[in-house]
Amino acid sequence: MKNISKIIGWVLGIVGIVLGIWCLTKGEAANEGPVNLLLRYSYFLLIAAVVILLGLAIIQSARNNPKGLLKALCVIVGVAALVAIAYALASGDPAVNVKNQPSSTWLKLTDTIMLLVYILGGAAVLSILFGVVKNAITNK
Repeated sequence: MKNISKIIGWVLGIVGIVLGIWCLTKGEAANEGPVNLLLRYSYFLLIAAVVILLGLAIIQSARNNPKGLLKALCVIVGVAALVAIAYALASGDPAVNVKNQPSSTWLKLTDTIMLLVYILGGAAVLSILFGVVKNAITNK
């Protein structure tokens, strides 16, 4: 199992590097196709990572502690609610300084992912600060 995940990781990394180089080497006028492909690849990797993470969390929770399965399902429902809220708040406005605009679906999806990154980044910073303050208080 470790070897398979290692091989898949290397293959996905190499594909990402090749696609990135391809996007960077194309000229400005011909850059729409490679950039769209790279964005779709990034979306695919993001969705695959989330699905695999949630699937592994459920499987491990069910195997180790069947009662913990309810807790894992609550976390999944919370994440789904967060994604739904981010999707509802995403504007999907046209991109600035872009001649050929992507479809409204891609604009909405991009705005949703950006909102999720902002929310999760802010939560990460707040949790780090909370952890530092908690450790400072308990170690006095």
